[in-house]
Order: sequence, then C-alpha cells, then structure tokens
Amino acid sequence: MSHRIPERRSCQRYPACMEGWIASETTGEPIECTVWDLSEAGVRLVVAPPADLPLEFELRIPSQDAKANVRLIWTTGIHYGGRFTD
Repeated sequence: MSHRIPERRSCQRYPACMEGWIASETTGEPIECTVWDLSEAGVRLVVAPPADLPLEFELRIPSQDAKANVRLIWTTGIHYGGRFTD
C-alpha cells in the first residue's frame, strides 16, 4: 500500500543541488542553504538546523549569479519550500 502525497505542483521540479544564501533585513548575516530543486514557480531549500527563516527573503545562488525574492510556503524543519514572488 502506497502512502504517497498527491502531487500539487503546477510546474515540474528539477534537481539542482547548488549552494545558496538566504538574506533579509531580519536575518542579519546571510544563512547558508542548499538549493535542492527548482521549478518555474518555486524552490526547495535545505537549511541546517537550527534555522529561523523569515517569511520573505532574497535567495542568492552565487554559481549562477542569480537572485530571486521568495515567500516561504512550507517547512519540515530541514527542508523549506518557497514560491518566487518576482
């Protein structure tokens, strides 16, 4: 018997495994993260605990010279899902 969670994403995810940084006015120093996967609409990040992520932040991916504004949607405490807002 399978207990899979139904797929709710409107866009396909693609594995990424890139270093990223979370920055906002409320975090002070940027928080290191791993960009686990990406889609057109959002991102899944892995952040080492303890982490106190803000509801909205800028995600920076230095290897791609990329920045995006993100709104936190869900978390498991290690994995964080966000939607791009720009």
